[in-house]
Amino acid sequence: MQRFFKRSRRLFSNFFAISQQNSLSSWRLMKRLYSLLSLLLLFATLATAVHANKNPLAYYKKVVPLNAATDSVSSESLLSFAQTLLGIPYRAASSNPLLGFDCSGFVSYVFKNFNFKVPRSSGDFKNAGEKINIKDAKPGDVILFTGTKTHHPHSIGHVGIVFSNIDGLLKFIHSTSGKENGVTITAMDNTYKRRFVQVVRLLKQNL
Repeated sequence: MQRFFKRSRRLFSNFFAISQQNSLSSWRLMKRLYSLLSLLLLFATLATAVHANKNPLAYYKKVVPLNAATDSVSSESLLSFAQTLLGIPYRAASSNPLLGFDCSGFVSYVFKNFNFKVPRSSGDFKNAGEKINIKDAKPGDVILFTGTKTHHPHSIGHVGIVFSNIDGLLKFIHSTSGKENGVTITAMDNTYKRRFVQVVRLLKQNL
């Protein structure tokens, strides 16, 4: 970060030194200033991502245009995008990849990238989409669990996206505050089986 600010000061100094020489036209000065500001914005973005120990290139994936039809979105596309976010740390009440994700922040960020209107709160996912039996869960379905601190059997406190479901072995991708402390792929173990509530389907291609 210190090198970034030193370079910024040096670039600005060079620019103003050139402008004072009156050897460049106004048009060329404006063009050089625009290039300088673009470089500074790029440096700032990359420095922020590197400082947070993240892969800065992962956040510049192409976003689906606003008029794209959500019924054409495949589970492969959805999960490919979700996997670019692996390793981003957990952060409560955040859906910003530069800062981190909580569980519902991660799920909503992935689906909104493909124009789905999805809840921001994990509890609200219970009434979204079509309820599916867990044995019929497909990649791209949303899986819901109770929270770690609740004793109510149907109180939603955690959410993820089904990654695979082969021969009864279900895996899901999610952002967890547990041991991995971030976006990871987890197998459905006994702990999660006890916390499981339901699966909901949002992808029309999974119907």
